[in-house]
Amino acid sequence: MKYDFDHVIDRKLGKCRKWDNTILKEKFGLNEEAIPMDLADLDFECAPAIKQAMIERAALGDYGYTYTYDAYYDALIDWNKRRFHVDIKKEWIKLTFGTCGTLHYIVQCFCNEGDAVMINTPAYDPFAEAVERGGCRLICNSLKLENMRYYLDFEEMERQMIEEDVKLFIFCSPQNPSGRVWTREELHQLSELCLKHHVLLVCDEIHRDVIFERESFTTLWNAHADIADASIMCVSPNKGFNLGGLKSSYIIVKNKKIRERLLSYLQKVYVTSPHVFAVPAIIAAYNDSEEWLDQLTAYIAENFTIVYDWFEQHMPQASVMRSDSSFLAWIDMRSVFADEDEMRAFFIKANVSMVVGSYFVQDGYGWVRLNIGTQKSILQEALRRIAETWEAWERKEITNE
Repeated sequence: MKYDFDHVIDRKLGKCRKWDNTILKEKFGLNEEAIPMDLADLDFECAPAIKQAMIERAALGDYGYTYTYDAYYDALIDWNKRRFHVDIKKEWIKLTFGTCGTLHYIVQCFCNEGDAVMINTPAYDPFAEAVERGGCRLICNSLKLENMRYYLDFEEMERQMIEEDVKLFIFCSPQNPSGRVWTREELHQLSELCLKHHVLLVCDEIHRDVIFERESFTTLWNAHADIADASIMCVSPNKGFNLGGLKSSYIIVKNKKIRERLLSYLQKVYVTSPHVFAVPAIIAAYNDSEEWLDQLTAYIAENFTIVYDWFEQHMPQASVMRSDSSFLAWIDMRSVFADEDEMRAFFIKANVSMVVGSYFVQDGYGWVRLNIGTQKSILQEALRRIAETWEAWERKEITNE
């Protein structure tokens, strides 16, 4: 590979939340030698072009208010066309301060108190938070688990849309926590239901940059001819290019009526000037870092192979869901541990952080999500710790007490 993804950087020097000793101790009960596999960001140094763009921007010594200038829009339009075969226009784009916050604003903008908002579960918990803090009713449509792969339950989905009078659907594509990439046919059927029952579809595609078989991914607007006029796209370079700290997420809204209503609301809550480093970072990511992203994706795919093989050999009672995207391993531990308290105790003994399945609203209890977007040496050390702890656990040399 042209880029050295095995190179380990000391993320504690950058005050990285994921690697902070105090947070790992207070949140997970781990010591300063802990390996964090919870928070969904990458442990790699960012793409050289992004780093150089940051250096050049910082060297100006001017960190005042900025704006989204033409080079920004050109980069986004070209990236979406080149990478995802979707045509968008400048006026459809709005830079926001992170996808989670944006979901809160969308719910508050388009829903009244008591309205029903649907999500699929298991789901990233901030989806549910956006609904509940907006005073709305959370409607969970459970994904069907068949042969360790998730499927959409369209029959139940339509029943819920009708009976609960669903107004808005927050949909994740690719899916978090599983990494499932939905097919064009599935997205078309989803779109049909939303159009039929007048449900505003909000599609979170922030994990779409890391896809192991790129041809398998279909962006929502390419799945149905009419859905672009009845949906909001939430997009971000944060996951693939690890720019979470720059708050560089954006939305794409084609429908003028929907767009003007949302932009008016964003003005009320004062979503205005972007982060001074966000705009040049996005431009460098989209214009000059595609090769880096492709090699990163290949590296993460290798990490998944390591994880699949390791669990088959060392902990066959667990089942790792085969992922189509991203860097998050979703693992069924229900045949390994009696409950999540026991699972937490195990990972504390291993000195490795993770996210328990119950965090994902519902339908995830007994599962665990591990972030494997890290250097192979760190991944292998984490697996070594888990293996050592598991051997002692099986011999009952350690317990959850």
